[in-house]
Amino acid sequence: MRILSLVLALMFVVGAACAICGCTTQTSTTPQVSEQSTLMVYCGAGIREPMEEIAAMYENETGTMIEFTFGGSAQLLSQMELVKQGDLYMPGATAYIESAAKKGFINTSEKLVYHIPIIAVAKGNPKNVTGIADLARPDLRVVIGDPTGPAIGATTKKLLNKSGLWETVSANAVAKRATVNELIVDVSMGTADASVIWYDLYVPDKMERIEIPKAENDIKVIPIGTLTFSENPAQAQAFADFVASDKGLAVFEKFGYVIYPDPKYES
Repeated sequence: MRILSLVLALMFVVGAACAICGCTTQTSTTPQVSEQSTLMVYCGAGIREPMEEIAAMYENETGTMIEFTFGGSAQLLSQMELVKQGDLYMPGATAYIESAAKKGFINTSEKLVYHIPIIAVAKGNPKNVTGIADLARPDLRVVIGDPTGPAIGATTKKLLNKSGLWETVSANAVAKRATVNELIVDVSMGTADASVIWYDLYVPDKMERIEIPKAENDIKVIPIGTLTFSENPAQAQAFADFVASDKGLAVFEKFGYVIYPDPKYES
């Protein structure tokens, strides 16, 4: 009897030890979920809609998640310089990629589609705006992009300098906006009579469009670049390739962009 008691006591101790250490004879049926990779993309605010659609397509096909930081192209470049994190940069003009490359931030880059400036005016064009020269008229409420912020701001300054109108328009502008989307809201809501925006962002039921002759214009190209400090360089390149693929470019075309290169817009 004493021996039986010792055996039972030993079995109790062993059982308790297994419970404490997590010993079990059962096999867990819960699947182990692998962590999905996530890419962070610095993206110009003006190309938000097509890029969000392309990202959704890519996530569905690959499982790689895309996170965006949207803003003005110069603002995004400053942010990258500060944190030195992220995977891709997609500004509104190649000049920003070139600036980033000079800082050693760009690994690879590719040109995708054109950014074509136009003049957007209130629906019905009640102020009879016909061209760039009209933006200097004192009777117009003109809003412009901040030339130190979004790509459209620097572009507006450059094309107005061609006509010698920058100083006048800049001084008379009722506001300078940090993103092109704000310019669109101003014209659409009637708080501005005119602004320079991108062709692909024109909203037909909210405004009228005045095209700017090529000789007076400053047409840009939207690029995408992979970043040298990306922790996922292969995945970053794969997403850049997808954006530049026929599938990605078809989304841009759907949103009214002209694919690069196009003889009509080349010098």
